[in-house]
Amino acid sequence: MHITFNGREIELSFGLRTLTTIDRSLGLEVENVSLGQGLETMLVPGLQSGNIICLYKLIQAATAHDKKKPTTDSDFESILNDIAENDGLEEFAQQVMYELGKQPMTRKLVPEEFQEEKGTKRMSMQKED
Repeated sequence: MHITFNGREIELSFGLRTLTTIDRSLGLEVENVSLGQGLETMLVPGLQSGNIICLYKLIQAATAHDKKKPTTDSDFESILNDIAENDGLEEFAQQVMYELGKQPMTRKLVPEEFQEEKGTKRMSMQKED
């Protein structure tokens, strides 16, 4: 999955580093102690409702690996406006949930309709043989 920034495509990464960042940034903080839990309590409900801050935090974390990543609020605002105008925020959020549903580490976070079955890849590989 990609986004466009400054005329180039940046791949969104959903690895452990991204997930940890999202968990912290969308998680709970009590008396200056971060409790995390943003993945389980905020990410999917935020995606389902098209929450702009959730999308912002997700894109920020998922592009952090790129050397020419967006860095300013203005950069992210431009990206989100582009997504809203061209794809729609709700559609983009659904694409993210489908992407999370493909990943073994995040599959169980999203509703079943977005989950790719564990055996799907294996079965399709067997059919090719």
